[in-house]
Amino acid sequence: MTERFSLYFNTIGKVIKSIRYVEGGNEDRGEVIDVAKQEQKKNMIEVGKTNSAMQILSLLLVFLIHCQASTHYNWVVKEATYTRLCSTKKILTVNGKFPGPVLQAHKGDTIYVNVHNKGSHNITIHWHGVKQPRNPWSDGPEHITQCPIQPGDQFKQTIIFSNEEGTIWWHAHNDWARATVHGSIFVYPKRGASYPFPKPHEQLSSNKLVENAGQWWRRDVREVLEEFIRTGGAPNVSDAHTINGQPGDLYPCSKSETFKLLVDQNKTYLLRIVNAAMNTIFFYSIANHNLTVVGVDGSYTKPVTTDYMTISPGQTIDAVLITNQQVGQYYMAARAYSSTLLIPFDNTTTTAIVEYKKIGNNFTPFSSTPPLPHLPYYNDTNAAFTFYDNLKSLANEHHPIDVPIKITNRLVSAVSINTFPCSNNSCAESNGTASLLA
Repeated sequence: MTERFSLYFNTIGKVIKSIRYVEGGNEDRGEVIDVAKQEQKKNMIEVGKTNSAMQILSLLLVFLIHCQASTHYNWVVKEATYTRLCSTKKILTVNGKFPGPVLQAHKGDTIYVNVHNKGSHNITIHWHGVKQPRNPWSDGPEHITQCPIQPGDQFKQTIIFSNEEGTIWWHAHNDWARATVHGSIFVYPKRGASYPFPKPHEQLSSNKLVENAGQWWRRDVREVLEEFIRTGGAPNVSDAHTINGQPGDLYPCSKSETFKLLVDQNKTYLLRIVNAAMNTIFFYSIANHNLTVVGVDGSYTKPVTTDYMTISPGQTIDAVLITNQQVGQYYMAARAYSSTLLIPFDNTTTTAIVEYKKIGNNFTPFSSTPPLPHLPYYNDTNAAFTFYDNLKSLANEHHPIDVPIKITNRLVSAVSINTFPCSNNSCAESNGTASLLA
């Protein structure tokens, strides 16, 4: 009996150790590693040879492993060559991907990401929207909560998901590296729980239902930032907006690579939309379709049906799409919202295509040009604020919101932006004038 107990607890030790540590893994592909299964399979056979009491304990151990098994990712930060807008350049990426890999977890999970910096500059990774309770040293802000990961070095970051649920995202948190080093995080309901809305047709296990709205510069973004700091004016506007890394049909040399979302007719899809742009608010819409917003920034909202959305930089939105139109192609599009007259911005429109799968011969041939959605004008402040005014937290029994009712203090802050002329070109703006924002 003593030997059997010794074998059993030795097995427990091996399995727990396998949960905590991962050997190997394909760095370049960033494979997800189930760290419990191998040791579990090898060692539980021996435990099963013990008496019935031991077998019961073994089953309990398997259950605990299933509930608490951690997931490890290997990420390599490195340069990769990409071609956009008729020109080619190197950009900083994670595992060579732009946008970067998708992280997947359930509410309450903890995951580990081992970041290898094979770039030429310091890097940090921030988990945007993850509260990280009592875990600031893995949060990412450079020189604030952690030291940067130096070239040639690596750092294992621990991401603790507490009450986040829905879509959030990750990005580099030093200088402008996040222009290309970013990706999405799917936080599914706690195991055994369900969505607070009808389950979508797709299982949402891939990147194809993520709409990462971003920007593209022909120049190296480090050069854009350095010029911005040197001159003191506004940074050069981007050369294109992007959806999932592609500018879309309305830009030169882009039509063949435009992102396509393939859907079945009369199905329900959950779109996970991330604004990964540097400082741009977007209007977003899909031609001839409504969207029902069900979540924002990793929290559920009361359902709001709309024909357009406003999404700020760093924000995420979960929206339900019902494919109830004729089989065909429809543009999804995003363009900037800007109400400021003095600051230049990229007033172009990025597109992707929602394409209904053809069913036999019962379909209308796709037109050469899909219909475009009716986006609000770039300076339509009323449209921007109306969208946000309609958002309300879900705040039900299963997703409570603890909001203080009694107000004891009120704070008023006044913020303004003005310009005044400069005597030299040390504060020249991109339009050639010499003025300083203050």
